[in-house]
Amino acid sequence: MNFFRRWHAHHEFHHHFGHRHHGRGFGDAADGFAQHLLARVGAKLDLDTEQQRRLGVWFEQLQRQRAALKGLARGPELAGLIAGEEFPRESAQQLFDARLDALRAAGPSLVESFGDFFDSLDAEQRQVLRFMMGRLGRGRHQRDDA
Repeated sequence: MNFFRRWHAHHEFHHHFGHRHHGRGFGDAADGFAQHLLARVGAKLDLDTEQQRRLGVWFEQLQRQRAALKGLARGPELAGLIAGEEFPRESAQQLFDARLDALRAAGPSLVESFGDFFDSLDAEQRQVLRFMMGRLGRGRHQRDDA
């Protein structure tokens, strides 16, 4: 990818979805980013309406689980754990186990919804998805050098 295309992509992304400086995330733009991501994936895979709906269901479930995990780090429970003079390890472990149990409970639904989406794809769409996931799994520098 040439310099201008990389700069332009970076500029456009941050213009629409904000910078991540000083620990701030996407904020109010998170929903816009999710919609943008779904639209891009849908366009790359040339999804029909039903396939797009299935992708949206899976993505929404992922977003809920992500929000639940983020809530652990920011929630009042964590603040309560560090409020005393000593760290209550047993209470912390119980909180951690409760979050893991919630994730485990959501697992079958996540697997099922992704399976429904994947199974709805034709062979060409699956191949494009594999290519996209392969690119996502590689580091940025490897992608730029290739």
